[in-house]
Amino acid sequence: MPSSVAKFFSRLGSLLTSCFRSTPDAVRTGWVPGRRQQQQRQQLGIRARAASSESGGSMAGEVCSLKCCLLDVPGGVAEEVAEVLLAYGAQSVAVEEYRPDGAHEQEIFADEHAEGRVWDRCTVVAYFPPEEVGAAGLLETTAADFGLSHQHVTVEAVRTQDWEQSIKDSYQPAQVGEGLWIVPVWSQPPDQAATNIRLEPGLAFGTGDHPTTRLCLRWLQALQQRGALQGAAVMDYGTGSGVLAVAALLMGATRAVGTDIEPLAVKATQSNAALNSVAERLDAYTCAASLEQQEPLAAAGVPEQQRQFEVTVANILQGPLVALAPRLAGYTKPGGLLGLSGILQEQTPAVLEAYGPFFEGFEVQTEDRWALVTAVRKQQ
Repeated sequence: MPSSVAKFFSRLGSLLTSCFRSTPDAVRTGWVPGRRQQQQRQQLGIRARAASSESGGSMAGEVCSLKCCLLDVPGGVAEEVAEVLLAYGAQSVAVEEYRPDGAHEQEIFADEHAEGRVWDRCTVVAYFPPEEVGAAGLLETTAADFGLSHQHVTVEAVRTQDWEQSIKDSYQPAQVGEGLWIVPVWSQPPDQAATNIRLEPGLAFGTGDHPTTRLCLRWLQALQQRGALQGAAVMDYGTGSGVLAVAALLMGATRAVGTDIEPLAVKATQSNAALNSVAERLDAYTCAASLEQQEPLAAAGVPEQQRQFEVTVANILQGPLVALAPRLAGYTKPGGLLGLSGILQEQTPAVLEAYGPFFEGFEVQTEDRWALVTAVRKQQ
C-alpha cells in the first residue's frame, strides 16, 4: 500500500467523528465538474459525482462555504487527493487543470494501461462547510502528505448561493445542430420547436460541450432525417449522462438501452430520461469494467431477442472501443448502424482495424482533433 494511502487511513480514523458531526452525509456528496472537466470527462476517466442535496445543507442563502484549493498537484495523485478531502468532510470536490497566469493549455497525459487520464499538473478544489474551522489545517496536512508545501494551499470564504449560481452559469443552452439543443434543467429552451434535450449537468459525462458528444448527436440527427431512427432500438454503450440514448428516443427511436461502468451514470441516465418523458422506453444497466465478466444485458436477465439493435453508439475511449469490437458487433443487427467516438483522429486506424471483420462502409467525421467512425454491420 502506498505510504500516502496508509497515512490517509490513519488520519481518517481519528477524523471520522468530526467529519460526520459537521457534515452528516459527507461521504455521499461528490464531484462538481467545472466546464473543462465536463468537456473532458470521458477521456480523463475521473469519477464525476454531482453535489447532492442529500448533504444536509442548503445551497441557497447567505451561509458561507470555504473554498479550498491545492495548487500544482501532480496529475498521478490528483484523484487520490480529492478522495482524501471528500473523506475529511468536503461538500464537493473538483479536479481542474493547473494553469498559472500566462501558462499554455496542457496536453492530457496518460499511461496506455492506466484507468484514468489527467493533466500533468492539476488544481484540486474542495468546498467545506463554514463550521469546518480546521479546513486550512486539513489542506496543509494533505499537501504535506503528498509532497506539497503550504504555498500550494489557498482558502477563501464564498457565499453558497454564489457557488450554486457559478455552476448554473457554466451550463447554458447549447445548440448542437440545426434544430437540436441541449438545455440544462434550470433553463428555458431558446427554440421551443427544436429537439430539446433536457439535462441535469454535472451528473455524468455528456453535456454537449465536448466535440465527441456533438459528433454523435449530429450523426443521430442525420439518421433521423433519413428515417433510420424511426421505430429503431438503440444501444448506447458507455451512456454517461444518457444524452445519446435520450436524443435517439426524442428523434423517433422506439426503445433505448444504456450501459455504463459507473452506477452514478446509470442513475443520471434514468434521471435525464425522466426529465425528457422517455423513462418508460429507456433501460439503463451497470456493466462490469472487465470483459471477462458476463455481458451486462445477459447479466440483467434481458431476453436474448432484445439484445440486438438497429443502431449502436459508443462514445468512450480508444482502448475500450478496440476491446469491445466483438461485443458491439454482437449488439448490432445485420445491416444495422454503428457510431463510435471518444477517439482522436490519429486513433481511428486502430478502431477501423478492430471493427473491420464485422462492419463495412466506414466513414470518418471530425471536429477539432476528435473523430467519429460510422459503419454498417455486415450481413451474416
